[in-house]
Amino acid sequence: MGQKILTGLVLAATIMFSQLPARASLTTDLQSLLAQGTALNTELSTITVSDGNTCTQLGTLNTSIEDYLATIEMVYSRLAAPLTLTTGDLTSLDDLATLAKNMSAQAVRLSWELRSIESVAELFEYRAALSAMLRLSDDIGTMSNRILEMADRILVMADNIGAMADRILLTQQLQNANVALTQASILTTQQNMVVLSDSISSIAYNLTLGLVMTDANNLADEMGMVTLTSENMAEQLNQMETLTSALLIGTVDLYTWMSRESQSASHYINGDTLTMLGDLSTINRTLATALETYAATISQVAGLTQTPVLSDATAGMLRLTADIGKMSARIMEMTDKIIVMADNIGLMADRIVATQELQQTNIELTESSLLTAQNVTITVINNFGL
Repeated sequence: MGQKILTGLVLAATIMFSQLPARASLTTDLQSLLAQGTALNTELSTITVSDGNTCTQLGTLNTSIEDYLATIEMVYSRLAAPLTLTTGDLTSLDDLATLAKNMSAQAVRLSWELRSIESVAELFEYRAALSAMLRLSDDIGTMSNRILEMADRILVMADNIGAMADRILLTQQLQNANVALTQASILTTQQNMVVLSDSISSIAYNLTLGLVMTDANNLADEMGMVTLTSENMAEQLNQMETLTSALLIGTVDLYTWMSRESQSASHYINGDTLTMLGDLSTINRTLATALETYAATISQVAGLTQTPVLSDATAGMLRLTADIGKMSARIMEMTDKIIVMADNIGLMADRIVATQELQQTNIELTESSLLTAQNVTITVINNFGL
């Protein structure tokens, strides 16, 4: 047991103090992330509740994962156009998404093991591990979302989409499938923790949540009224990008606030908060459906559109899918943050599970629409040599 804890501490220190080269290539960055992620997955796979010290091991691992998330953010922030993708880069992105999925499956395993605890002697260990498990599920879900966002940003910045179109489409399909499976596993883990918990006020967030919902509804209405043509598609999509960017900023600001509070606060969940988070994921699903319609329209009229207009429109579509995908991820993560902050969950257990199930359905449909929109857009870029 001591050896496992020591290994975890060494791993945490390695991730915390290792710095990627200042001018490392994308290929090197992705390979480094894959190596570090593989080490985390190996560490997680060795943790079992029956060994004892589960809380200590999970705490060490959570610190390592949070350091790893910071490294992913650093790689993400360093991305700059133009990028020339290689098959190896796409394989690394595939492997990173699969890694997140595998780690989420390990979290499910541990949550079932925790549910098997029955003796009073183990109760203290269980209560300490409960909080660590909720934070672990939150961090793995965040990791999965960041990997998908990184893949989307790389796609937006790539200068050889046409040459790599078929391979990119396969990567996008795998990424979306793995995100859906990861979120499903996170949902199972958190529901197992809800069953074990015995109380939750998040009213402070409701006003800001309501404002974000109003902006999201307005954007959905605007997108629903737009009809793209070969003449106006670039201009209309540019307007939608401006509105979407403002909504994304508001969503990320709210997420950042919740994340900061979740580090030290303990809350009692208000039912209206859960309702608005569920409704917000439904609106996001509507935005993604609108993008799917836009992509189909662009594909239909592409042959009648001037090349500069078509080029601007397809680039705008990729940016829109990336931004709406990022919003969808943040909405799921906000719900996770609130659960992590909760003192006890039992009183709101049914509402929490219902909200998570609604969000799970919505994120799957959202990712499906975004994937379709991306695939159609990439095909247009490839066919017209953009």
